[in-house]
Amino acid sequence: MSTTRTGLLICAGALGVLAAVGAARAQVVLSPDTAVAVTGGEVRGAASERNADIVAFQGIPFAAPPVGDLRWAPPAPVVPWNGVRDASRPGATCVQNAGMLGDEAQSEDCLFLNVWAPRETTEPRPVLYWIHGGGYTGGSGSTDIYDGTALAVDGAVVVTINYRLNVFGFLAHPALSAESPHGASGNYGVMDMVAGLEWVRDNIATFGGDPDRVTIFGESAGGGAVMSVMVVPQAAGLFHGAIAQSNWINGWDRPLDEPARGWEAAETQGLRVAEALGATGGDALAAMRAASAAEVLEASNADTGSPFTGRGNVWAPNVDGWIIPDDPLAMYRTGRQHDVPLITGLNGNEGSLMTLGMDIADAEAFAAHVRDVYPDLAPELLAHYDTSSPEAAKAAIDKLIHDLYFAGPVRAHAEAHAGVSSSAWLYHFTHVPPTPWGESLGSHHAAELVYVFGSLTRPERGSEAPAGLTTLGAYTDTDMRLSETMRGYWVQFAATGDPNRADLPAWPMFTPENDEHLELSSVVAPGSGVDVAGAALWEAREDRRRD
Repeated sequence: MSTTRTGLLICAGALGVLAAVGAARAQVVLSPDTAVAVTGGEVRGAASERNADIVAFQGIPFAAPPVGDLRWAPPAPVVPWNGVRDASRPGATCVQNAGMLGDEAQSEDCLFLNVWAPRETTEPRPVLYWIHGGGYTGGSGSTDIYDGTALAVDGAVVVTINYRLNVFGFLAHPALSAESPHGASGNYGVMDMVAGLEWVRDNIATFGGDPDRVTIFGESAGGGAVMSVMVVPQAAGLFHGAIAQSNWINGWDRPLDEPARGWEAAETQGLRVAEALGATGGDALAAMRAASAAEVLEASNADTGSPFTGRGNVWAPNVDGWIIPDDPLAMYRTGRQHDVPLITGLNGNEGSLMTLGMDIADAEAFAAHVRDVYPDLAPELLAHYDTSSPEAAKAAIDKLIHDLYFAGPVRAHAEAHAGVSSSAWLYHFTHVPPTPWGESLGSHHAAELVYVFGSLTRPERGSEAPAGLTTLGAYTDTDMRLSETMRGYWVQFAATGDPNRADLPAWPMFTPENDEHLELSSVVAPGSGVDVAGAALWEAREDRRRD
C-alpha cells in the first residue's frame, strides 16, 4: 500500500474518531441521581419542581469565597471540594440590607451560580446567562421569579449568578487602588460577572450548553450590568449576544480618583465609608478587612443616598481605567463596545415603582424637585411635563424618572449599535400584569420579568419573590401566550443572534433611521418612535454633565 494511501486511511480513521467524539460530546444526559464534574469537583442537582424533565443545579461555586484578604479583591479560583457537592438548593445570597430578600441566608461567601438544563441534549444548546437587578445593592440569582425551567424547556441552558453587591462589590479606596497592579479598585461585582462567564466557558458543555453561543441578559441594574460588561475588555469572547432590559446605569461614569460629570470620585466615597468604620491611616485597609460584614454594611449605610439625587453613597461600577477603561457613554458613542447582536427595551411606566417614596403631589413639589436635582435642565423639564393638576404632577414625576433613568439609556444603547456591525432590536413592554402592582402602577418596572422567565404562577400554587415582586397573579391565557412569545424571541436570539422565527410576529431590526421597535402586550406588533422626546432630555443632561 502506498504511503499516500496509508496516510489517507489514517486521516480518514482519525476523522471518524473525531466525528464519534463530537457526537458523544453532543449527547448529554443529566439525572438528579448522577453527579457531574465541574471546576472544583462533582455536583449533583435535582429535578425542577416546575418540570421534571429539567434538572436544576444550584449553589455551584464559580470563585473562591471573597472573604478575609479576598474582600475587595478580584475573584480568585474556585476552592476544590471532596466528594459530591449537593447542588439541589441555592447557595447563600450576597450581603445586603434587610428587607431586600426576606429570610434568605446571607453571607460574604456568596459567589454561586445556578444552571437549568434538560435531562437529555442531542445538540449543544444556546446559553442564557442572567445578571439580576436590584440597584447594585440587593437581589440574588436564586429567587423564584428567575427560575430557569421554562426557558430550558424552550431550548436554552439557563445560568443565573450572584455577584458582590453594594459596599462589598463596588467600594473603591486609594489603598485598594495602590494594592492593585492596575491601579484600580471598585469594580469587584463586575469582575464577578466576568468570572461567572469564564466558568460558563469552561463548564457549560457538561450541561449540554454551547460555549460559543452565550447571551448575557439582565434587567434594571442587571440591564446596566449588561451595558457595562459590553465595554469590559476582559469579557471579550465570553459572550456572543446581549439583552438589556430596562437598563439602569446611574453612576457608571463616575471616575475613580477625581470628580467629574457631577460625581465625586469613587475613592472619595470609599474614604467616607472607611472613616465611618474608624479605618484611617496606613493600616486602614487591614482594619477594613478585619471588620465584620455587618460593621462594613452599617458604615456604608451611614450616608445612604437616593439614586435620584446622586448624593450620598451610590453603588455602581466606576471608570477605573482597567475594567471600565473610559467614560462608558463615550465608548458607546464611538463604537468601542463589544460587537455582538443586541436586544434592549423598556416597560410602559418605569417610573411608577421608583417614585412610590417621593412626596410629589402638586406642581410646586415637582418644580422644587426639578430645580434641586436638575438645575441645569430645569427650564426644559418644567416646560416639558404637565403638572396642571395633582394627578398630572404624579404622572409627571413618574414620566421624568422613566425618561431620565430608563428611556435615555435604552435608546442610547440601541442607537450606539449603528456604529458597529452587529444588529440591534428594540422592544416596548406595555402589558399591564394582573397583579396588585399592575393594578396600581401599570406596566411598571420589572413587570416583564415573569413573562421572560415563564415563572407566572396562578394563586393556587403560591410563591413569593423579593421586594414586592411576585410570581403570583390572576394570569389568563393572554398572559401565558405573551410569555410564550417573549421566551420564543429570547431563546431564538440566543440561538441565532436574531429574535425572528417563522411562528412569531415579525420583529423589525432597529436603526436610528427607521426607529422601529416591537410592542409587547396582549397584541404583539411593530411600532416606532418610542420615548424620543424623553430620551432627548436625557441626552441633553448627559451632554451638559460632560461640558
